[in-house]
Amino acid sequence: MHTLDKFKLLVSLEQRLRDHPTGLSEYQLITQLKQQQWPLFIQANLSDALSLFRSHFVLFHLLYSLRDTLRSARQYDLQISPLCIRLQATSAVAATAAQAIDINDPLRTYYLNLEHLSGTDRNEVERLLYQGLSHVVQPQHVTEALTELGIKQSLHSLDAQTLRHHYRQLVSRHHPDRGGCTERLQRINQAMDTLRTHQALSRHIL
Repeated sequence: MHTLDKFKLLVSLEQRLRDHPTGLSEYQLITQLKQQQWPLFIQANLSDALSLFRSHFVLFHLLYSLRDTLRSARQYDLQISPLCIRLQATSAVAATAAQAIDINDPLRTYYLNLEHLSGTDRNEVERLLYQGLSHVVQPQHVTEALTELGIKQSLHSLDAQTLRHHYRQLVSRHHPDRGGCTERLQRINQAMDTLRTHQALSRHIL
């Protein structure tokens, strides 16, 4: 990854997150970066497992790099999960106590090592999928997304049509034009984005 391209992407990511204080999902960020024609994302094919994994890895590499920079400045922290990526302002005390760069964070270690990107081929992506998407979409985030949508059954037991029908009902019920809450609608959309990401990856090996 070219240093200048990385710097420009980090600046763009930070500004985009400042423009969306309630946060964006991983799916939304990848889609926006692709639409903006960023070289590292322009070829992203979100229906192909290997392409999606590479886009996911590059995005999370950038996000952990950005979080390190923000924590060093001790003014902001960065929440990083497929469901919600959001800047968080912190007090001086919290910054000192909680924002030190955690070199023992296994996810940070994984994503900041670009050898994991170059060394992961299609077979390895499929192996990760069989192991429960441990490095792509963590199971707890899928569970959180299902809970946000009020779905009690597991994702693999839901067919796509039923999931879409349930999502559309929620959107109709909570749309601000019908007296709903904008923040609640955003959470519903973020949850659905996470489930779409999970399905886009897993359908290639099921």
